[in-house]
Amino acid sequence: MENKFKGRALNLRVVVKEIVNENKTASGFDLTGIVDANEKQKKGIVVSVGESCPNLSDGSPALKIGDEVIYDKFKCDLFTQNGIAYTIIHYGDIVLVL
Repeated sequence: MENKFKGRALNLRVVVKEIVNENKTASGFDLTGIVDANEKQKKGIVVSVGESCPNLSDGSPALKIGDEVIYDKFKCDLFTQNGIAYTIIHYGDIVLVL
């Protein structure tokens, strides 16, 4: 995966590019908005990690660029860069690293 994001996250912030799953019925109706309204978490790919994010006990970073994460969708800031939507989240709002 090529990282086209220009910039870097600061402190305990993480920038992710949301993974959007297409939700359509067999007949072609788009249910994306309906399904997203009922979910509390979203999935994304990490594109930038702040310098204050913690390391694991062996000294390796707990989170790195390219990791797939699940995060709380209600505690984030959205922005667009070069037509690509990104989300800024706090490290503590990451629920799971896949």
